[in-house]
Amino acid sequence: MTDIDKTIYQRPVELLQQLIRFDTSNPPGNERECIQYIRQLLESVGIKSQILFKDPQRPNLVARLAQSKGSSGAPALMLYGHVDVVGANEKDWKYPPFDGQIADGFVWGRGALDMKGAVAMMICAFMKAKAENIDLPGDIMLCILSDEEELGEFGAKFMVENHPDLF
Repeated sequence: MTDIDKTIYQRPVELLQQLIRFDTSNPPGNERECIQYIRQLLESVGIKSQILFKDPQRPNLVARLAQSKGSSGAPALMLYGHVDVVGANEKDWKYPPFDGQIADGFVWGRGALDMKGAVAMMICAFMKAKAENIDLPGDIMLCILSDEEELGEFGAKFMVENHPDLF
């Protein structure tokens, strides 16, 4: 586990590199360390989150920021992503798939495009909204799930079947 930097939301490329360094190849997934890291990032700026799971090694994270001033009637916005990735054979890669190297003007690694890059952007926006006390027109919900690359048994399917009230 790396040290938590509560200002990393200002540097999404570094956050992406950190997320890539968690080998969350599915199967087997093992998203727990990555999800715990995200939870610690959120906590560093005062955001509480819930961890929900069917299997403790395959958890899901849910957090919500409430609008800061009065009711505007705006619907909530859900930011959704997953942190598991398709497996990678290192010999097929120009750069090691779980190093998060920057080369040729790009961040290289498994998940950079699907979907740890988008997750890094969502986390940064979510943390910025809280850290900078941005006035939100409606609630924002952050859902970071496991097991998207396979059947969703531990991620989306588990969440919808067991925690529909969150949505």
